[in-house]
Amino acid sequence: MIKNTLRRAGALAALAGIVLLAGCATSANRDAMTAGRISSAKKNPYSLSVKTGGGNETSAMGSSEISNDDLRAAIEKSVTQSALFKEVVQGKNGDYELSVTVARLSKPTFGASFTVDMEAGWSLVKASDKSVVMRKSITSSYTASMGDSLVGVTRLRLAVEGAARNNIKQGLEAIAAMNL
Repeated sequence: MIKNTLRRAGALAALAGIVLLAGCATSANRDAMTAGRISSAKKNPYSLSVKTGGGNETSAMGSSEISNDDLRAAIEKSVTQSALFKEVVQGKNGDYELSVTVARLSKPTFGASFTVDMEAGWSLVKASDKSVVMRKSITSSYTASMGDSLVGVTRLRLAVEGAARNNIKQGLEAIAAMNL
């Protein structure tokens, strides 16, 4: 009887340890997706509005996702920090309209290192005449290792954030290379 009780207690302790290490999925953090410095000092004297699509909300039992609101906020913060445009405005009141749509976000289900691949369609439109200034598909990836986090769901979230951060950086660098 005591052996069975100890065996059950051990099994419950092991299960509790697995649950604690596995954790619940958390969505990508908008600040962690911010691109930071881009490799251009160009400052456009125009305003920009940003629209995003293709993102998903993270469910507690699912894997880390990128919501449209968080992606938009990360792009807006990246534009503001880089001063690529004079200002970021809400709605369709900008001189230029940037649309970014997540087309693919491929994530591993297990492993010591998680590599996330992201593809997003970037479209920049001049608002005054609705002319398409740039339309580009941008692919990016990021790998988070056991050194980044021992917890799998955290490691996956870090990889998702890194792939988005790299995608935003590449997209803004492509815009910075243009003469608007």
